[in-house]
Amino acid sequence: MSEKGNIYADKSAIILEWLLREGINRKEFSLREIAKGCPVSIGLVQRVLKILVMYGIVLVEGIRTSKKFVFNKSKLLLENWVREYSILKKCKLWTYRSAIENKEEVIGMLKKKKLDQKVAWALHSAAEGHQCKNSNLHTTELYLLDPLIREKVEKALQLRPQETGYEVLLIEPYYKSLLRFGKETYKGIKISSVLLTFLDLYHFPLRGHEQAEFLAERKGVDYDRA
Repeated sequence: MSEKGNIYADKSAIILEWLLREGINRKEFSLREIAKGCPVSIGLVQRVLKILVMYGIVLVEGIRTSKKFVFNKSKLLLENWVREYSILKKCKLWTYRSAIENKEEVIGMLKKKKLDQKVAWALHSAAEGHQCKNSNLHTTELYLLDPLIREKVEKALQLRPQETGYEVLLIEPYYKSLLRFGKETYKGIKISSVLLTFLDLYHFPLRGHEQAEFLAERKGVDYDRA
């Protein structure tokens, strides 16, 4: 894997999300400020910033312990991330039809079977959770925070495999760390962050790109900022 590719890996993504969420609003920041805001080692922060500096995405001022960093090209970072990541290539997905008709029933069954803390809303369901859904799709998309629970979720939601299209989509995440440390919820269930939802939707074939652009516009994802 190239150096460029490494910064879009699972744990490194926590740092990239911090930059696009917090760093973009700061005049400058230090390694320790990032490490304090991210549950990763300062060594990983150093490695990621070294690569970002190499590509001109982040600028560095000062030397040694007095180094400060400036987020220079947020648009380029996000454009590169969109090129590097596709949910279709990085995640395992399972498509189903279900006897359960709506999300309220889905939520009720997940809670009844004590599975609600082991899944997270994804894709269009996450866009709905962020109050940015712009389609009339009635699908349910869930990340499996623990891949070993897939059979339990299938039984709880009365799922049957469906080769084309889906009513319910289960996903084994690539960005486990972003989901693990996320704090947002929707109807009592964890939800993928705005940024991860945008990235997931961008290459998703079922009205994904359209929904991603709408989400970016409504939630201020820094996709169009120079």
